[in-house]
Amino acid sequence: MNRLVALHVGGALTPWQAIGLTFDELTCPLADVDILVSGETPGLHGWTIDIGRDDVVDIDGIRTTLVSGTQPRPSLSKIGRQKVIGLDHVVVNTDDIDRTTQAITAALGLEVRRERQLVNGAVQRFHKLDNTIIEVVTGPHITQPGASLWGMVASVDDLFDLAEELGENTTSPPKKATQPGRYISTVRGSVGLGVPFALMTPHVRPPSD
Repeated sequence: MNRLVALHVGGALTPWQAIGLTFDELTCPLADVDILVSGETPGLHGWTIDIGRDDVVDIDGIRTTLVSGTQPRPSLSKIGRQKVIGLDHVVVNTDDIDRTTQAITAALGLEVRRERQLVNGAVQRFHKLDNTIIEVVTGPHITQPGASLWGMVASVDDLFDLAEELGENTTSPPKKATQPGRYISTVRGSVGLGVPFALMTPHVRPPSD
């Protein structure tokens, strides 16, 4: 088993609650991944990953807690009226994609599954955990040295209803995502999460032959 267990987020609870998430003290489930709000400086400060051993390591500058023996749980969490289907992917920004993907492979045993070149000069590489994807990004827009956890995307059962519920002051109108057949909506920075956070429609199954 290799699965993302938790993301450690700085900042306050209030903005997360304002978009319809419910917390038990400082913890909120997004499907089977916990969001742990620490009160530190806003941003993503680390993650907890189950790869079958207990340790605390540094993955190219990213604070990583390794654990063992966690159990997947049913996706019962909601955002507003909508069910959270899963944490679709977590984005890692880096100034050196070879160095960062090699560090992820060395620490977690996850090989790069594929690479995508974007028209703006950015490059994405993808590592697959059992319950989410690690998307590593580099390009001209990355100006800070090193690697860092940057943002996350969750999939919900009815994105259009959620966007209407939250309103355009909270989320952008859903638009077509890069993944065929899917739509995405971004929580606006003015909400104050301190972390880039987007919502997507669920994965689309390819038609069977």
